[in-house]
Amino acid sequence: AIRAYIKFAKVVKDPKAKNVLINLADDEVGHLTKLERHLMNILKDQPWLYPKAEEIDAVAAVFASSAYQDKEIREEDLVDVDEIKILSLAVDREIIANRYYLDLAAKTESPEAKEMFLALAKEEELHMKILQAEIDSIGQSGFWFDMQEFTMEE
Repeated sequence: AIRAYIKFAKVVKDPKAKNVLINLADDEVGHLTKLERHLMNILKDQPWLYPKAEEIDAVAAVFASSAYQDKEIREEDLVDVDEIKILSLAVDREIIANRYYLDLAAKTESPEAKEMFLALAKEEELHMKILQAEIDSIGQSGFWFDMQEFTMEE
């Protein structure tokens, strides 16, 4: 996701869209850092929020697999696409990531790992809403964060 957001940010012209994508890339770095920190604490026998043994497999599953199999973004896919298309691709990736974390939460036996994956899924859902708000803003749909900004009746 980090690479995709950076690629998207490089090709969009709209400064607000570029900023949103860069901030989302930064959030994704935060997700990775959080997962790495939990895994490293387990491996170093240091205390952390979760019990040890069963969490290693749950957290390591994120590093061993990808939510985006066969979804690599190629530079040639981004030629002559507008901001709305790029942001829509980003929304699709957030939906995939959300489902991925929900799937990991459903598969894990540990309540603590389940809680972590559900929290990450919620963050991905928030990212999707931020991206959709940016699409609505650029597209001037009259909606912002699912709220109608004006009506034709006024």
